[in-house]
Amino acid sequence: VTFFTCAAPWVFLTRFIASGIQDDTARTEARAAHVKKVTAKCESLKDNWDQPTKVDKYWLKDKARMTVVDADSLPLQEGKRPVW
Repeated sequence: VTFFTCAAPWVFLTRFIASGIQDDTARTEARAAHVKKVTAKCESLKDNWDQPTKVDKYWLKDKARMTVVDADSLPLQEGKRPVW
């Protein structure tokens, strides 16, 4: 008795491959959920786009000023950008 007594070998392979393929509706729903999530993030970003990134008088504080002073005191090397 052989392994493939009732069906041709390609039938088994076809069914095996088809079992690993996602359902089209599940893939479509996952894509729609992803697009909805990304769209919500984009809308949130657009709403906050005009907001300042630093608090008022941020660059007058010692920690922020020292960052700029330290970066200016270091010699620039070929191909490197300042840290700030």
